[in-house]
Amino acid sequence: MALCAVATVVTTTREYAIAQSPPRTATTSAAGSAAPPRSAALPARPSEAPLPSCLDATLKDELGRELKPRGVQKRDFIKNKKLQLTARGGLYAGDLTSSSWVGGGALSFWFTEDLGLELGFQVTPIALDLDAPLAEFFGDDRFENGLGYLPLANLVWSPIHTKMKMGNGIVHGDIMVFAGGGRLIHDSVQGATFDAGLALELFTTGVLTFRFEARDVMAVQEAVAETRFTNNLMATLGLSLWIPTWL
Repeated sequence: MALCAVATVVTTTREYAIAQSPPRTATTSAAGSAAPPRSAALPARPSEAPLPSCLDATLKDELGRELKPRGVQKRDFIKNKKLQLTARGGLYAGDLTSSSWVGGGALSFWFTEDLGLELGFQVTPIALDLDAPLAEFFGDDRFENGLGYLPLANLVWSPIHTKMKMGNGIVHGDIMVFAGGGRLIHDSVQGATFDAGLALELFTTGVLTFRFEARDVMAVQEAVAETRFTNNLMATLGLSLWIPTWL
């Protein structure tokens, strides 16, 4: 029994010494010859093991064939440093006066892709349909009908670029906001005129584009012994010709 106890203690001590001893290196091996380090033979973790080169190349080829690059794409129409010549027409809905047609045009210059300056000129009849019964009752005309001339200068900002599916293709566009002022030239209007609105530009070709506009024309106006600040709505459809400036 004493011999068995001694043998057990010696075996336990030897196993503990082997567990605590450092791993053998290339210069200290059991046979005295050079052996590869343990860390080089096996990785510390399975996740750190490198992939085989053949598998890596196969995955790369498959991903290259299947995946398509996405994200922000270049615009197919550039406005920067271009002139825009626009002809437009539509409806003018007067606040105090009657609704009628409006027509005109504009010339714009784009300083950058998002910022431009527009000079426009519109013509619309300024009339009051209720003036005819009043003229018959009082015996004279209380409102003088005629053409109103509307020159405007607007600063245009294009913060949103859009893509819309039309038919079998994709049409690019810009949503723009603008504001400015000028003068509605008519006897019923007093002082300066201000305007603000929204526009949608559709880049159908590289030279011609379509433009939809909605604006509020604000002015102090007098009609039938009433003078107040008016909000006249104008909706137009335009066709634009783009002219490069080579700046």
